[in-house]
Amino acid sequence: MATPSQASYAARLARAEQFYQFISTFQNYNPGIPELTPEGFQNLVTQLSSTQSQHTVTHHEFSEAVRLRKKTFMLNPDSLTKTLTLVNSYIRAKNGVTSQQYIDVNSFVKKIRGEKPVPVTANSTQDSISRSERSYGSQLQNFSDIITLLQQFGPEYDPANVAIKIPALNTLHTHAATANNTVTHKFSAYQPKINERRNGFKTLADTTSRIKEMVKAQYGSTSEEYKLIKGLNFSV
Repeated sequence: MATPSQASYAARLARAEQFYQFISTFQNYNPGIPELTPEGFQNLVTQLSSTQSQHTVTHHEFSEAVRLRKKTFMLNPDSLTKTLTLVNSYIRAKNGVTSQQYIDVNSFVKKIRGEKPVPVTANSTQDSISRSERSYGSQLQNFSDIITLLQQFGPEYDPANVAIKIPALNTLHTHAATANNTVTHKFSAYQPKINERRNGFKTLADTTSRIKEMVKAQYGSTSEEYKLIKGLNFSV
């Protein structure tokens, strides 16, 4: 289902095609400026259509990577946060709540639980996405520090649950890091398309405004030509 933003851009593209169909039929329309001709305007619409398609694809790939990362960090039964709950319980049960082992591990677990990544949605700003990336990066670093601590405990850390043994935790860290890196990679492809689409539709708004003025100047403000296009809105 299209978001309101996507629907708005799609609607403007549809109006742009209608706008082109109108001006291409105007008798003797001669703006004298290439980008204001029907051919020049059609080129702009074609370029915008391609930009919109690229934005849609890169946004989908980014959103899917975000969804998978959230599952790896929080939602899956074997997610990072749920696994750390088991680690914390084991240390507390074996060493006691006043032990230095538990105090040290629990402090990192609290840091991870305290990280509240900004939810990333279709309408997230680039700033909020960047803040979310930093939050997940902090969780990864704290998880790495926990693994280092557990390794320092040596034979004393020997849980029966295979899922919280050191090898399994290292594997989980690798999976979480991969999920986080994938989001970063997908965002690097998506971010330029955000700017490209925004700038492209601003150009569309500016160009249609200029064409309207040119048509009004050539045919008159009460002409049928001007009446056909003056109500088509392309404001960003």
